[in-house]
Amino acid sequence: TKFVTITDEFWVYIPNSFTPDNDGVNDKFCIEYNGIRDNTFLFKIMDSQGVLMYESRSPSELKCSGLDLGWDGKQYKTKYDLPSDTYLYEVSFQDFEGWKHKEYGTIILVR
Repeated sequence: TKFVTITDEFWVYIPNSFTPDNDGVNDKFCIEYNGIRDNTFLFKIMDSQGVLMYESRSPSELKCSGLDLGWDGKQYKTKYDLPSDTYLYEVSFQDFEGWKHKEYGTIILVR
């Protein structure tokens, strides 16, 4: 008898830039991921002053492979287009094995 352990490795791909200029190429900010618990996901985007610009609690809402999904570069309350700039992100989630993860980075929005 041999015991085999199969684990579902987690990974998250977060691009560092996008161009929401409605040219049909790279117009939405989206992520790809595997092995994370959807109900533990939180993704925030802030400006350089730390003011919240966008938030999602659903990773499938940001998934690149979905039709018309992702962040469109608009401020979440006003729905106004945000200017070209570097924005900060914070993402936290739990993988299928129960480990908690928190990552930080930047996203360049180019109009």
